[in-house]
Formats: sequence, structure tokens, C-alpha cells
Amino acid sequence: MVEITENVTEEEWKKFLYECDDATIYHTPEWKKFLKKTFGYKSRYLFAKDEHGNIAGLLALFHVKSKLRGDELCTMPFSHNSSCIGSEDVRNILLDRGIELYHELNAGRFEVRGKVDHDKFHFQKSFCVHTIELSSNANEVWKRISRGARSSTKKPIRCGVDVYPTKNIEDLKDFCQLNRITKKKIGVPSHPWKFFKNLFELLNEYVVLYVVRYNEEIIAGGIFEYFKDSVTFGYAAYNPDYLNLRPNNILVWKSIEDACVNEYKHYSFGRTSYDNKGLIAFKERWGAVETELYYSYYPTIPHSIIMDRDNIQYKLGIKVFRDMPVKIYNPCSDILFRHLY
Repeated sequence: MVEITENVTEEEWKKFLYECDDATIYHTPEWKKFLKKTFGYKSRYLFAKDEHGNIAGLLALFHVKSKLRGDELCTMPFSHNSSCIGSEDVRNILLDRGIELYHELNAGRFEVRGKVDHDKFHFQKSFCVHTIELSSNANEVWKRISRGARSSTKKPIRCGVDVYPTKNIEDLKDFCQLNRITKKKIGVPSHPWKFFKNLFELLNEYVVLYVVRYNEEIIAGGIFEYFKDSVTFGYAAYNPDYLNLRPNNILVWKSIEDACVNEYKHYSFGRTSYDNKGLIAFKERWGAVETELYYSYYPTIPHSIIMDRDNIQYKLGIKVFRDMPVKIYNPCSDILFRHLY
């Protein structure tokens, strides 16, 4: 007999996550606290308990009301893979309860970030994920990297570029400013400062910032997430004036090398849209293997302007953000970013 509850202790919650192979950093209580503090999203975490009172499954949901995306019940905003976890039978019970909750809340749609085997859900291939299998011997990973990527990684070393992990708040502020520059160049809103500040305050044991420094200036950086035996490249930023030094290459390699030394097994580049051919090619040069990433929906698969990059409104939005003055872009990003989860 399975019981569904929303009240569990943090101790038993974490114990379940470390015993569940499919659990990710996004299923942790720290991620829940981070989202609530940063964006004020309302959460509904559904836990399944077995006949012995042990947690056997989790469906972590947030009810988000957005003027851009509509009213949605969603598994973990700002995560790329946060599906329902537990055995197949338990997952179906949790998803049935999730559907009931969807109707109780009168939400516009129900999204699970992962592929679920449930007859009432529809799924679509939304993104892809690239993953490297690590080794305790970093040289074995180095040999699997393409010749071009190895050459581009050696260049910044010859030029005197330094890269290192840090928890320094001033380095994090510099990274946030680089992220503003990077996102504006792409043509999308950037993360607000509170996003990174809260991320490091509430998930401190799970996240590390790597910075790339040249002539006493931080020219690139990346935030990496660590959970169990996996490392995920979560957020990247760079100064476009220094791309000729290949800072992103030395950043990736240093984080891979450290992950090997610390005996992590998997290195994920996170999700990528299929239309971003350049980024996919970059990840493949590191010997990463592509996996299809599906999202599941109830009652139907929605159409979203935000997700449809061929839409004329999406392309117009990119141009507007690229051309927008910085003094307008920054506060505009802080307002809009919570809707781009």
C-alpha cells in the first residue's frame, strides 16, 4: 500500500535521494529552498511512502503563474531534467495524484521535465544532453577529445591564462556581470544577481564557480553542480573580447580534470536546443555522447513562443534585447527572468 504525503523530514528525504539512482541535484530540499527564496514559486512536493513508512518516490512540483508562459504545474523550474522518481508503479501513482492536483489548481498545463511512461501524458523531444564518461586517470579522457579541442585548450595555457575554482563573493559578482554581457549578446534576459547569490548560499556544498583570469582580469567563468557521482556544467559566461584566447576550452578541461581527480563518474554539459548546431559541435569535440531529452505534458503538448525559436516573435525579441541599452536591459532582465524557467 502506497501513501502519498507532502510532509517528510529532510533527513529521510535526503536518504531517499542518495539511494535513488535517478535522483538529481534538482530533487534536493536545497533546490526547493533556492527556487522559493529567489522567485517565490509555490511548491507542491508529493512523496510516496511504502508500507514500512519509507520514502519510495517523489514528484516535485511548482505551481507557476506567468504572464509569458501562462499558468503551469511544472517539475522544478530552471532544471533540465527533473522527472518523477521511484519505481514504475510508484511513479504512476504519483503522476495520477499530480493530475488530480492539476485539476484542483485549475492550471493551464502540466509539464514533467523527463519522459514518463504514463498513458495520459504526451511527450516530445525538446532538447539533447551531452555527457562524458570520466576516469580516475584524466589522460584517458584527454585522449578521447578531438585534436582541435586539445589544440584550443593548450593555447590559453601558452598565453598565460589561469583557471581555478573559487567561492569568493567578488569573483561571483564578476561572473554575474560577464553573464549579463553574454546573455545580451545572445539576445535573451540574463540571470539576476539574486539568482547566483542564493544559489551559492543555499546550495553551497553542491556548486563551485570556476573563473578564467588573464592579466588580473576575469575573462570567463562557469558554475558547476556536483551531486553524487555526477558533475553538470550549469552556467557559463565570457568576455567576447578575449575569445581568441579560447577561455571556454581551458575552463572545460580544468573542470573535467578536477572531476577525474575527485573520482566523479559522469560529466554533463547540460541541455542544448537542437537548433544550436555550434554548441552541439563544441560539446561533441570533447568526446561527449548525445542523449535525447524528452519533456512530458498533460493534457496535450502546448505551443510556446518562448520554445519556438523559428517564430518571428522570438526572433524579434532577440533583436530587441541585443539592441537594448544596458541601463534598460539589466532591470528588464531582472523582471522578466523568472518567466523563462
